[in-house]
Amino acid sequence: MSQPDQTYLAKLLLYYEEEIEGEAYFEGLARRFPDPAQHKRLMLLAQVERHAAAGVAPLVAQYALSPRSVESLTASGHEQARRAPGTWAGLLDEMNRTYPAYLAAFEALEAMGPEADQPRLRFLTGHEVAALEYLALENTGDAQSYAPLERYLASAPVLA
Repeated sequence: MSQPDQTYLAKLLLYYEEEIEGEAYFEGLARRFPDPAQHKRLMLLAQVERHAAAGVAPLVAQYALSPRSVESLTASGHEQARRAPGTWAGLLDEMNRTYPAYLAAFEALEAMGPEADQPRLRFLTGHEVAALEYLALENTGDAQSYAPLERYLASAPVLA
């Protein structure tokens, strides 16, 4: 695809907004889970969401897309955190059930995007890959389960 269509632009904007909501969601969860290891993992997930949003923000600006206000997205993310499971096991169960679909959605966005956008779109998809790698390790009880999140935070879009 050489020129972006409205479907692509609408999804790009939505996914960008969802990253901002996601940051607030994980920050809200971190306040609910004071255990130091759980708190650390949730704050890393919040940072991953922020990093992913920053990686595609230039595309949002390039296409002159108008995201909802940070305040409304943050409020939405905090509300979602209030409705999330209240136990670590329950939260992990929900994440294991829902996160694979997010990866498929981001891969579909990549498939829609123009070639010039691919580096930033791959970077965006990479945050879901890191989250799923984290979950796989967390499910096994690996004390270093957060390593994929830290690797993602150390990365940047590979621009041509």
